[in-house]
Amino acid sequence: MKLTMEEQDILDGSQGGMLQRVMATIVAYGEALDAEKLVDITGMGHFVIANVIPGISPPLEMLDSLIKAGLKTAYPFTLDPAAPLDHDNWWLNPEQIATLQHMYADQDSYDCRMQTLGLRDLQAFTCTPYQPEVGSVPQRGAILAWSESACVAYANSVLGARSNRNGAIIDLLCNIAGKVPLSGLLTDAGRKATWRIDVATEHRPLPQILGAAIGRTVLADVPYVVGLDRFLGTGLGPHTRDYLHELGAAAAAAGAVGLFHVENITPEAVDQGAGLLTEGYRHAVINAADLRDLVDSYPVLWVDKHADPDKCFLGCPHFSLNQLEWWAAEIQAGLQRHGRECLRVNTTICAAPQVLEKFIDNRQGWEVLSRAGARFSSACPMQAFDNDLSRGDAIITNSNKLRTYTHARFFEDKQIADIIVTGKIGRRA
Repeated sequence: MKLTMEEQDILDGSQGGMLQRVMATIVAYGEALDAEKLVDITGMGHFVIANVIPGISPPLEMLDSLIKAGLKTAYPFTLDPAAPLDHDNWWLNPEQIATLQHMYADQDSYDCRMQTLGLRDLQAFTCTPYQPEVGSVPQRGAILAWSESACVAYANSVLGARSNRNGAIIDLLCNIAGKVPLSGLLTDAGRKATWRIDVATEHRPLPQILGAAIGRTVLADVPYVVGLDRFLGTGLGPHTRDYLHELGAAAAAAGAVGLFHVENITPEAVDQGAGLLTEGYRHAVINAADLRDLVDSYPVLWVDKHADPDKCFLGCPHFSLNQLEWWAAEIQAGLQRHGRECLRVNTTICAAPQVLEKFIDNRQGWEVLSRAGARFSSACPMQAFDNDLSRGDAIITNSNKLRTYTHARFFEDKQIADIIVTGKIGRRA
């Protein structure tokens, strides 16, 4: 790669041996990506590893070496959701609690390390840092080095910022150096769409299902999606942002989508239209039958496939304030419809700390859900249940991402609202 004089000096050790090692790692990463050069990071970081778990945690010795050398990120950063140690909110038995406490025994010391390295604060844990209440919204065109797949998809697609789907630890090192290799989705050429996806449904498709269908179709390529403006309108209002944040999370989990364009809606699609499509692009049509077939293909991984559900987890990715209010209204209507006061399924609803705080301050929706027996958490169900810890639990969710990584069973929003009120999975489900 072509390095600036400053970058070469760092690589030669002018600013110490530890920053030299950081730069050497980034240069090797860039060479592996065939990057021409490094570019300056211009926005806050967001990293995928929020927890320290035996076997898959970041190398703590490396973090200590970075701290000892006095290094920290060029900008403050946020992390994925906090460890699921708020046990009362997850309907856990004593054995599950003991296992989680063992898994996350070093969490406090890890959080302290990350604060020293540039973590914004101890409330900066969420998979949706781009929610306005959280306050980490990158500007259009900002150069980032993020690693959380759903965040990368949203930042690139909806906000028009630029980040590759970086690997964990590389994201931290790039943000410490303030440099990232110029490649892939950071380049104009890399942001061109190699697929055109026509949405040919009569009604607005659920974003969790459509996103999964898109991800399975294009894998890691960039799609240009046509037809959603019939249901969402043009431009980016709050409800459209919510829709796209769920679509992107599902597309990133079912495939490896880091950027999608939606005709007449997302910033680059508004500016460039079909000019975003590369010559020789591939084409696919997704209709209602395709979406039904996709959902029907999902296996039931419960130990007892005919069990009544034990638990329900909502908010993966974390809900926005609008989504929390929608669920409060929907669940209240379900309770009234069935003549009940409390939910029959243990339900946990997840959102960023700042979003939950505002939801509680607004009172009405929070009081409805609390009286019904729902619990709230800013942690992540995937971190608690992407293992055999809850193998015997019959968990339901509206999250295609959570379904992908755990044995949770997927249902659509309206179905979920009915099931958690009645405790039964009806024929329609």
